[in-house]
Amino acid sequence: MTDTLFASNLRDDTLLDIGAQLRRCNVQLEAVPAAKECMRNFSTFFDAVTRDKVTSGHLLGASIPDEQYFAEMPYPEMLELPDALKDQQFLRWLDANDDESLESALRYIDQINETISEPRFAWVAFIYESQHLPTPDGTGALGRFFVYVPRKDFDQHIQFGLQHDPARVLPKGVSVVAVQKTDAGTGEALRRPRARLKDFWRKRDGGRIEISTRWKETGLAENCYACHKQATLPITPHPLKFDQERFGERLKSINKRMASYGAIDLDGFTRSAYGPPMGPRTSPLRTPAFLAACSAGQVKPERLARLGDAMQCATCHDGDRRGELNYPSGIRMQPKGGTLMSWYVVNHQTMPWGVTDLSLVERQALVTCLNAEYYQGHGDQPGLLESWLLQEACW
Repeated sequence: MTDTLFASNLRDDTLLDIGAQLRRCNVQLEAVPAAKECMRNFSTFFDAVTRDKVTSGHLLGASIPDEQYFAEMPYPEMLELPDALKDQQFLRWLDANDDESLESALRYIDQINETISEPRFAWVAFIYESQHLPTPDGTGALGRFFVYVPRKDFDQHIQFGLQHDPARVLPKGVSVVAVQKTDAGTGEALRRPRARLKDFWRKRDGGRIEISTRWKETGLAENCYACHKQATLPITPHPLKFDQERFGERLKSINKRMASYGAIDLDGFTRSAYGPPMGPRTSPLRTPAFLAACSAGQVKPERLARLGDAMQCATCHDGDRRGELNYPSGIRMQPKGGTLMSWYVVNHQTMPWGVTDLSLVERQALVTCLNAEYYQGHGDQPGLLESWLLQEACW
């Protein structure tokens, strides 16, 4: 096995073929417990990463069928838009998307807050433009009207798409990440928060704007965990188009709140099925020879040790502080090019957290070396993912 197997994202025919073959072999594996155990990583991985392509009714990639995922909530209103955000005037202000209308939309949120007695439940709203992620509705919209709605049992992070380009059609997408904080049966705090995601759909007809869902209107959905290794991703606005003076503190408070959750479990997904974490604290591959090879002469010899130190993503992304970065991190392409890893490490330069002494070239090499360590290996040594899949102790 080589990195070629993982070269073309989740849609690679080889991945699907292997996943289908393993499903056909499951009966035989049940009869040979030792073989089943030695195939455990291999089987669970291919079952997880191909489920959305080969299992009917599982477009989200979750073990829960899509219909059940959206219908059966720990809290019924957890993945529903608050009624106040379905207000027709509010939705029309967002469609108008001019300064006066957006000011009116922000004042509307302020008015809602005047009715909330406890400050910890106050809503937070701001406007920004994404650097790399258009809305998932095909309109290419990069603008966002973000609303944070905290509640006792769950928080909602809601993003209405705003059209950044007046020549394009109005965006339909409204995305919600709901983070469950308490057990619905006992009311006690969860040891680890849980999350579900949902894309709503704005339907415009005769002056009215109705709220439906993307899944209902288009039949489309994607594997949530493929991108959301951490359910709430840090917001990194376009720096030249963000009102830092007005919204900077709000943005900071929201990113701090997102970080405070720690690692978040996504309902219907087993994180460990997607492989080991990228960038472990130590790795048998991370030798001077490997670092020199993966950086391809772009990093000075005296800086190779620093490059290796910076590869320890799992110091934070350890499954407790943050979700692990496993398959397909580093190779799943974003709509505007690049991967989430390359955007955060190279473009935003916000990761690795607190690291400020890497040059642009070194950051580019860091992404390349992390991918090489995980997917390719070096010399006779397989990459970390392949080694995990093979469970070498069995052979």
